[in-house]
Amino acid sequence: MTNTTSVSLRRTLQLSSTCALIALAGIAGITGCSKSDDAEAAVKQAGRSFSSIAAGDSTDAHTFSAKTYKETEALVAPFAGSEDGYAEAAAVTLSLSKLGQTALASQLAARAETQALQRARIIRGMLNEWLTMTAIAKGASQFDASAERADIEKLITLRQDDIEQYTKQRNTIDSQIGELDTQIAELRAKSNTERNLAGGLEIEMPRVSAQQAAEMVVRVREHTLRADGYELEAIRIEGVVGQLRPGAREISLNVDKAASQVALLIESREELHQREASSRNDAKQANEAAAAAATRIEQAVNEYAEFRDSDVISANEKAISLGKSASSALRDANRATKQIASLTKASVQQTLAECYSRQATGYAESAILFHALDEAGLSGNWASQSQTALGHETEAQEAANEAFQSAASALRGARVRGDEGEKLEATAVRLDRLGGVEPEPEFEDSFEDAGETFEDTFDEEFADEETDEEMDAEPTDD
Repeated sequence: MTNTTSVSLRRTLQLSSTCALIALAGIAGITGCSKSDDAEAAVKQAGRSFSSIAAGDSTDAHTFSAKTYKETEALVAPFAGSEDGYAEAAAVTLSLSKLGQTALASQLAARAETQALQRARIIRGMLNEWLTMTAIAKGASQFDASAERADIEKLITLRQDDIEQYTKQRNTIDSQIGELDTQIAELRAKSNTERNLAGGLEIEMPRVSAQQAAEMVVRVREHTLRADGYELEAIRIEGVVGQLRPGAREISLNVDKAASQVALLIESREELHQREASSRNDAKQANEAAAAAATRIEQAVNEYAEFRDSDVISANEKAISLGKSASSALRDANRATKQIASLTKASVQQTLAECYSRQATGYAESAILFHALDEAGLSGNWASQSQTALGHETEAQEAANEAFQSAASALRGARVRGDEGEKLEATAVRLDRLGGVEPEPEFEDSFEDAGETFEDTFDEEFADEETDEEMDAEPTDD
């Protein structure tokens, strides 16, 4: 999971909480029967649930977030679309709960796509091995030792260059890991120091006056917050290290594999001095190695295709299905919450667009892999599979473009005026461009200086709210 995905997910959680409260405030003057009271209570409870999710780091509480969103969906679903006065707020809240589930499902789909990408690259590495073995077999079958030696020398040079590059990459990653480990240790030490200072103040508090104790409470909180900040940064860096280590191991395997191939090539070069029988024997061994590599490639490709057909596609389809459900839920928000519904729909459609874009990227990677297999000459209907993947890529990209355009249309449908309206329009222009629609030249010039997107504005306002809440909060013993 990338940092971008985590930020996007947190933004969705913040949007869910704030939009739910705004939707409720927009119809606060509505009164009605007891069912209206039940709907109002359900929407308020949903807002509190969204806030509880947005307050923390959702990447560390995926199960909790998913459970909360499903419970919220069940809570407000009976009121969405009814004749009750709070039906529109319930509809928006229902959409937001599904948007939250969409974001979580999108996170899982991104992980599946990443795993598929790693598998595809491993297969392409195996394909290089097969090409090497095939070339060795061809060289060994030649009776002209000079020509064969030239071919093998070229392969040796290529693999040695690979070893050199892999070694440099491994050294770079090892250096990065070492530096990050040092940073982690320093952060842990700083965190411990701050906690010790806080603990020392807590021990002294019973021995001083009430006024001094109150001042010491503030200092204890400051030390504790700094300690927590150091600890969170250490945890974040540990996550980065955790992402780097698999790559280092993979590069080490590539170095060993390349070194092994170089050894085989050198051995083949020495054997070129043998007579015809020895050359035919070398060719036979190389062909067997190439056949074994081809078998491994076939098995790996089958596993890759199965993984995409099951895990990847199902994960993407789940995220897309939830996103469509979130959009459909907004059909019941037409009057009091129409503006909030439009902004929510824009967020939903942008999330859907990102899902489709990621899906298109996955299909493009599949097409590249199958094309490489076809170009290498391995038996199989790789050309057909490559074209099929390209077709799916086109469909997914078209769906992404349509979703981006729909998000832009929804932003304009909010009909916000003034400075905020200009910022939303600038965002809509960028979304249109992502969807393949270029704005009119004079229209583009009108908004080229608008530096904030709707999401940027929202994040700043939410950050201001959090800052105010922290300043008003009473110090605690924790």
